[in-house]
Amino acid sequence: MVPALDHAAEARAMVRPPRGLFHAATLEYRRWYHADGTARAQPLTQEALAAQLTATEGLSMEEARHRAARRSHALPAADQAWLIDRRHTPLQQRPLNQAEFHILVNAIDGVWHACAGASHGEHANRQIALRVAAMLGSLLDEYVASPFTVDALAQAFTECHLGHLRQTIENSRQAESASGVLLTGPKAWFAAKAARMRAEHQIGLAMSPKVFPELNLTVRPVIAVVGGRLRTFVHGWRRGDSSVAAAAPVFTAFG
Repeated sequence: MVPALDHAAEARAMVRPPRGLFHAATLEYRRWYHADGTARAQPLTQEALAAQLTATEGLSMEEARHRAARRSHALPAADQAWLIDRRHTPLQQRPLNQAEFHILVNAIDGVWHACAGASHGEHANRQIALRVAAMLGSLLDEYVASPFTVDALAQAFTECHLGHLRQTIENSRQAESASGVLLTGPKAWFAAKAARMRAEHQIGLAMSPKVFPELNLTVRPVIAVVGGRLRTFVHGWRRGDSSVAAAAPVFTAFG
């Protein structure tokens, strides 16, 4: 389930446009067709298109990545692989994209509103809605703000979602220190470390709106996970450092 990817993104990965629709020099043409005009089996991803620009036009990797992301419809490799796998998965087993995810969320919200009475059946239906909302939160590996309009459902979703992200961090830490990972080699160790850092970043995204709910500053605070703890930095300095207060006493005010 990837709520960030919609039907339009799936079309970008799966529906080849006519060759005559683009000039051969455009990035969109290169994404779908080889230099000799033959169609690619799959369109180039952002990473592959950037590598091609670096090799053929001598661009820096940074500039090539920027062009691939901004001047074409190329998708990141992970997103394109997920969409292609989804298309080839039987319908009854297919993971949800953005539109389908929100249809499900709206249906759960609707069940809650429709069961406002005090009967045993309506109470049971609300409990089922709470469990489903919590389950959805536990299935997402990247931070997603609660899509529910009902406060109780939103709370159930968020609590399980953050709990899942924290458990991912703990599992990755254990994998980093496990002797089996060390014996497997540095590749497995770095994979575990990358998974932990990604989960810590997602926790940071989840917590940042709560840490500064009403903050409107000229100096923008940056929140990051350092050593497993959330830290707040202003102008590159950690919150609470005396140098921060001395450097920007007018602009920063933390409640």
